[in-house]
Amino acid sequence: MANTKSKRRQRGSIRPNGAGFQVRVYAGRDPLTKKDIYLHEQAETETGAEKARTKLLHQVDENRHPKTQVTMSFLLDRWLGVAELDETSYERAEGIIRNYLKPTFGDLKAGKLTAEMLELFYARLRQCQDQCEGRRNGKTDPKTKQKHVCEPLAANSVRKIHFILRPALNRGLRWGYVTTNVAALAEPPSQPKPNPDPPTPEEAALGRFVRIAEPLAREGARRVRRL
Repeated sequence: MANTKSKRRQRGSIRPNGAGFQVRVYAGRDPLTKKDIYLHEQAETETGAEKARTKLLHQVDENRHPKTQVTMSFLLDRWLGVAELDETSYERAEGIIRNYLKPTFGDLKAGKLTAEMLELFYARLRQCQDQCEGRRNGKTDPKTKQKHVCEPLAANSVRKIHFILRPALNRGLRWGYVTTNVAALAEPPSQPKPNPDPPTPEEAALGRFVRIAEPLAREGARRVRRL
């Protein structure tokens, strides 16, 4: 008699991989790409692999795994489509996403972004907007024939990038695209301290003299005109 019992998908597998073991657990089907989603983890020992398998299965059972393998480009576009921004803020955010975020992270799976990646990204921008890390400074581009001069991005500008990523990833967290808002863990550049330039006592005295003298001069001019 033919076996009519349906085959159940095995809940997790462990296989030797390099010097340790790789754990793979099925986590459902991507609603966008229609492809199977698997969670992976590496362990040094078979016992550690069994613990990792149990942990991943708990994540799946508790619905704490990413439900889709969307890219950062997709997530940022989705966020931009629902963010409540005025026209100026929208244009600024769209420009930042187009010029900085998509070229760097656009093809990366949103769930693979880390706080370390973001902080290194911020540091590179603070050194050079082109993120050359100083390697191209003073060298001539063979295509443009122009000499590259590193121009750091201002701390305030990098902070604007961070404060676009943070709400975008927070929305992605609510939508199930990611399990953690890594931008909330990453540290952006510090707010530049104000650099007041108070007047010297001599300048302050001169300012007071000008404030007093100017009205007197105007009054004197009016009296001359009357004469």
